[in-house]
Amino acid sequence: MNQNNGLSRRGLLGTGVGLALGAATIPSARAAGTLSVVDTVSGPNFQAFWSTDLIPKIREATGVDIKYTVGSGPTLQLQMQTWRQGNPGFSLLFIKDLDLANMVTAGLKFDPLHPEREREIPNQKLVAPGYDEEDNGVALHGAGLMMWRSQFGLIHNIAFVKSPPKTWGEFFDRRAEFKGHIGMVRPDAGSGGGRAFIYAFLAANGVDFNKPYSELEASAAWKNAWSRFTEFSRTFAQPVAPEPPVMFHQFQTEQVWLTSYAQDYSLWSADQGQLPPTTRSSPLDVNIIGASNSYLCVPAVDTPEQKADAYKVINLLLSDEVQLHMLMTMYEYPSTSAWEKAPASIWDKIARVDVAQAHGINMTNLDAITFIQKHGMDYIAS
Repeated sequence: MNQNNGLSRRGLLGTGVGLALGAATIPSARAAGTLSVVDTVSGPNFQAFWSTDLIPKIREATGVDIKYTVGSGPTLQLQMQTWRQGNPGFSLLFIKDLDLANMVTAGLKFDPLHPEREREIPNQKLVAPGYDEEDNGVALHGAGLMMWRSQFGLIHNIAFVKSPPKTWGEFFDRRAEFKGHIGMVRPDAGSGGGRAFIYAFLAANGVDFNKPYSELEASAAWKNAWSRFTEFSRTFAQPVAPEPPVMFHQFQTEQVWLTSYAQDYSLWSADQGQLPPTTRSSPLDVNIIGASNSYLCVPAVDTPEQKADAYKVINLLLSDEVQLHMLMTMYEYPSTSAWEKAPASIWDKIARVDVAQAHGINMTNLDAITFIQKHGMDYIAS
């Protein structure tokens, strides 16, 4: 529960925000069955959200039961190659944007949702323009509908950081003020948080990731940005955290005051007592977005009955009710325009969607990301 905004989960999903579900979410006369869902995008926070919030709400609003499984994108992609008509392994996919892009590129077939299923999924018209047409440079041809937009931010403890930096340049210039209190997850960790931190820093310091990696590596901008990063790293908290829980512990013990990290997981963790209650998020001039955008997809091999249930569930998940609840309790930016209806209190903890994403960049240069993962620690001063 988000204690700070004064709305309980029950209140927000019930009558608290006064939003009604569209007619398309009402169960049809046909008895609904069980819809098997696989999730390749959620962390522990959103996996819990499925269990405690979404699945009960889906059952209540649509009559559809959900069998929920956590999976891996590459493994799921291999499994889908063996699925036969009428016998999918899972009948609704909740997957990371890169997983979807890889599956479409590999030729896997999905039921076309956008815009072909506007009658069955009318709430798809609320999704921000562009997201359902293309993903990581791959034309989707209707393969998925976005549910949330991921967002990194400057995560900071306002007990120690009264005036957070607004740009990476300001962050660098004020590094002595925060010496020993800047947190980061190692770039070679299982979590991608450290890689995103470095990617954004390099981009803010002149690296153009639209260029081929061979050209980047030979450029003066690449060398200069890495040199600047090494200088910046002299003010990092030590040791550099091997995984997010260690960095969160550093926040708890007040060793770390600020970092660039995933907004949703950080603020949800603060609500769970895993980070100080004075934790906030604000945007920098270069923010990583789309590192784990999420999509809802329906396999082409689903039966007509499975597809009908999937449409009802997707329409509910794209409703203002669910999207606002997700924002208020999970700090996930909605894929839709629902955020415009959020109470002003939410913006005390996070930036408005339009502000945070105004300077957002996607991590698209996979060769550079691989280099950061393998060699990023070589540029961190010990």
